[in-house]
Amino acid sequence: MTKRMTKAESQAIGWLIIIGIPIYGVMQLGDSFGWAPLAMFVVIIIGLAIWYQSAQTAKRRAELMKKYQDSRLVEDLMNKNFWQGQTAEQLIDSLGRPEDIDQKILKTKKKEIWKYNHQGGNRYGLRITLDNDHVVGWDQKT
Repeated sequence: MTKRMTKAESQAIGWLIIIGIPIYGVMQLGDSFGWAPLAMFVVIIIGLAIWYQSAQTAKRRAELMKKYQDSRLVEDLMNKNFWQGQTAEQLIDSLGRPEDIDQKILKTKKKEIWKYNHQGGNRYGLRITLDNDHVVGWDQKT
């Protein structure tokens, strides 16, 4: 009688294939072309990725500075901070668009709960409450 493979065993084999094939390919390239050119190629690719990321960050900082003309505010937005009194537009510039919004429109005000960091079902790691497009509070799960 043969034993059936468990889900954990099949997942482990899948991960071995996903990780093993690229490692095997790198080993073959290293043996074919030599390790020095391969190492130089990897260093160049990493350097280009770092340069591109820093260029994107500088571009975003310049756009925010042009928009708000306040270096302290721009630094807070770049660091993904949020605070009471922050406008909805600043919140979007800081954290991005929410994954979900609960909205209630009353006679005198608009109340919204912006949800970030979806964790399954209706569970979110961060819920930010806005009244009339200004942050009034939040609930953050750790």
